[in-house]
Amino acid sequence: MQVRAEQIEEHLRHTLSPVYLISGDEPLQVMETADAIRKAAAAKGFSERDVMTVDAQFDWGALYDAAGALSLFADKKLLDVRLSTCKAGQSGTKALQHYLEHLPTDKILLLQTGRLDKACKSAAWVKKVEQLGVSVQVWDLSPAQTLAWIARRMKQAGLQPDNEAVRYLTERVEGNLLAAVQEIGKLVLLYGSRPMTAANIMAVVEDNSRFTVFDLADAILAQDARRIRHIMLVLQEEETATPLLVWALADLLRQLYTGCENIHNNLSNQALLMRMPKARQGAFQTALRRLLNADWRRLFAMAARLDQHSKGVGQDVSRHPQRLWDEMLDLALLLSGREQ
Repeated sequence: MQVRAEQIEEHLRHTLSPVYLISGDEPLQVMETADAIRKAAAAKGFSERDVMTVDAQFDWGALYDAAGALSLFADKKLLDVRLSTCKAGQSGTKALQHYLEHLPTDKILLLQTGRLDKACKSAAWVKKVEQLGVSVQVWDLSPAQTLAWIARRMKQAGLQPDNEAVRYLTERVEGNLLAAVQEIGKLVLLYGSRPMTAANIMAVVEDNSRFTVFDLADAILAQDARRIRHIMLVLQEEETATPLLVWALADLLRQLYTGCENIHNNLSNQALLMRMPKARQGAFQTALRRLLNADWRRLFAMAARLDQHSKGVGQDVSRHPQRLWDEMLDLALLLSGREQ
């Protein structure tokens, strides 16, 4: 059967299929659909997960083995297979068809790929998935759908925007849903549940017109200490809200920690990379190699203290604003691998 992305939560409340195929080029909807399926599977006892990233060197024998192997300690397992293209090749097609003809009862197969072209839609294994399980084709949203989507996400986040605020944010992100989520996160941090107008959003945009917190993240990943100090100085001169900057540093810290943990556990970072612009992905992966043995306890302790100090609370909080900026710079330099 075919299910739309916005229907997946309702579908999962009633049933869990043995196989899912998610296809499309809109990364946020693909990612959130896959997250919903993984969460539902875990709730039903599929506590193990094997991530398989298919490339030119991928051994499709792994899928044969996974289909036939008993799960460790009789736990049920989710097979999370990521294909860069819907064309699986001769070996992949045979492996997928074999799996679908011998569906194991203790496993769920989750396939993720790009948009299905005409040839892929007519492929035997794709038709078999639709017969035995669920196919979710993710489409880019129309302008009207994007407007409604952003309005819904803002309200779900606790914001109270008027119609002009929703329209302004929609026009600003130009259909980029990942960018919309990032902007909504900033607005929640700065405005909370207060009523919001387009002027409020414009003010946030204007305050960060020369440098943004995302420019700072790029400089950290590039290990450019001089640029880090310059961006921090400009942000301070522009009176950028310190809770926003602390949030950005903590968010980058969490991404780097998750990436390093995935490497230690031999898991793929593809889902993590999909959440960020392509231009940042190479520097991010280089940073992961640099931080594999980082003192995460110290870094998270610094981030927690910064969060408290930016709100004027916590142990040893200083009433002098310069100390907070110095502490934020310290954390930024540590994340870049450069000490003060």
